[in-house]
Amino acid sequence: MATGTDGGLLDSPKPQSVYKHGILEQYVIQFATMTASALTPKRSVLLDGFAGRGRFDTKEPGSAEYMMLAAQKAKTTTAIDLLLVEMNAADYASLNSVADEYRHRGIRIDSYNGDCGDHLSDALTLATGASLFVFLDPCGAVLPMDSIKELLRKRGTWPRTEVLLNFNADLIRRAGGQLKKNQFDLGAVAQADKVCGGQWWRDVALRAHEESGGQKWAAAADAVALEYARRLADGTSYGWVVAPVRRQIHHQPVYYLIFLTSQPHGFWVFGVSAAKAREKWIRFLGPDPDEPQGMLLDMVADQLDREHAKAIEHITDNLRQLTADCQPKKAVDHVTTIFGDLYGEAKETAFTAALRGLVKSGELEYVSKGKKPRDFVFRRVP
Repeated sequence: MATGTDGGLLDSPKPQSVYKHGILEQYVIQFATMTASALTPKRSVLLDGFAGRGRFDTKEPGSAEYMMLAAQKAKTTTAIDLLLVEMNAADYASLNSVADEYRHRGIRIDSYNGDCGDHLSDALTLATGASLFVFLDPCGAVLPMDSIKELLRKRGTWPRTEVLLNFNADLIRRAGGQLKKNQFDLGAVAQADKVCGGQWWRDVALRAHEESGGQKWAAAADAVALEYARRLADGTSYGWVVAPVRRQIHHQPVYYLIFLTSQPHGFWVFGVSAAKAREKWIRFLGPDPDEPQGMLLDMVADQLDREHAKAIEHITDNLRQLTADCQPKKAVDHVTTIFGDLYGEAKETAFTAALRGLVKSGELEYVSKGKKPRDFVFRRVP
């Protein structure tokens, strides 16, 4: 039984929740207000399919309350309705109690004690005529792929729909190990079959594992996450990105966040939000065990500074390749090319610093500068 990662007997957020909550805190209100702005009435729906308790014992918000807070902040300009689902009865009781506080403030919140898959139709009904943001963050396996694909097909591209889901890296690593040893009785292989919508992941995982030396399963998890996202979006009008959540850039992912949207602006704004959330997460974790001990330097700040410098170099190289044809490029139309492997990790300021450096050196020039960096248009100097 998969419940929300905010569920259970936790007194305070787990470190991995800090990252996801950082994204929700920044992104969902931007999604709702931007995508509802062209609708009449201006309305958006947020679905948390594994909502947990809503709030921690420390009174810090869980994922569902971050959505409630967004609805409260935006209520004067945009109606944000919520649909929350939680399987565990005790966690649901806590969740509903938090929801009541916001209902009394005029926020519409539909909540269900049950399985997320049983309430996707309720979300589609509630989101009729509204934009829809779907957040799937279970403690365990996510919904079967076919359920998510069907939701995307039914929604189409208007009003806007976006999906953010947690893809379990540990499940794939465990399942890969059990698959190689023919330990089918342990359950992870069958669970991965269900999550991935078939057995295709088995060949992908084994091939990546062998190609990487046959010792560890990190490459297998990467390969399966990418192929899962590709298959999830295949046959729809949605694009996808996979953001690995890592303690440091050279570490294997703790998990992957898979983001689907039909709009370039969604990719840009989400990537910026993810990078800011990751920095918050790193600061929450404190010094990394891999860092030298006994130093008087602020090791977290030092790590972030080093990563920022490397990101500027990485994006500088990407911008040179992007503009090789001397044609004008609008930043928002080339998100993944610009950020490359550091999408969701490199900050927007790394892009602006890289672009500014290339303009200063005379390699590139601005064609136009919009209000936000994503609107910048630039080209190689002929």
